Amino acid sequence: MEILELIIKWTNDNSGFISVLIFFVTIFLGWVSGVFRAILRRPKIEISISQPSFFCNFDLGRKKEGNSTHRTAAVVYVTITNSGSAPTTIKDIQLGYHNYSFKFTFFWFWLSSVPSLRDFGHTVGENLRVFPFFFQRSMLMNSVGKTYLLEAQRETGIVYFEQEESWGSFKPRVKNGNVKIKLKAHYVNGLVTSKTYLVPMHDLAHARKFSPEFGNTLEKMHGSELEDWNYFYKE
Repeated sequence: MEILELIIKWTNDNSGFISVLIFFVTIFLGWVSGVFRAILRRPKIEISISQPSFFCNFDLGRKKEGNSTHRTAAVVYVTITNSGSAPTTIKDIQLGYHNYSFKFTFFWFWLSSVPSLRDFGHTVGENLRVFPFFFQRSMLMNSVGKTYLLEAQRETGIVYFEQEESWGSFKPRVKNGNVKIKLKAHYVNGLVTSKTYLVPMHDLAHARKFSPEFGNTLEKMHGSELEDWNYFYKE
């Protein structure tokens, strides 16, 4: 009983100190709670693909060290969903595949996305279906993909890839008509989400049914002269 009375007396005599102590403890607990909320609040990206998603490897009609050169191009119609608890921005999407060289039989050979010279689409009866792009502006739809994703937001679009002129074994490893790929979505905060898929290998004629300029981006970027911009500065 005496101990209880001493505690009560000490509390009354030091009420100011106790109030300050409670104040700082409350601030500390709030800070700790905020830190945990910030740690738990993060984006979570889910990747899925649908048609048209395919690979194409075609001969360029040139020689390099006695070998015929070829180019590999690919397209994926990707859906990115942010199922996390914080918004994020998709910085880049890379595509990896295995080729016939020894090293990349086991490791992934990575391609970064490049601009497509034309939209992707196909006819459905008398109508034309145009697929939106994920990163670039569509010429036919006059729209541009949205790479900033809020919580529970989903965006869908075409991502296009081309490989520099290659020769020999640097072509996709095909099994039962399909190529195994890995897609990596890079966020601006440094996080990465990846997933593997099987996509079909098609010839160039089939690929250009979806986009007439399929496979021509790097060829025209490297081979074209700079245009004359004097038109914009005429007096």
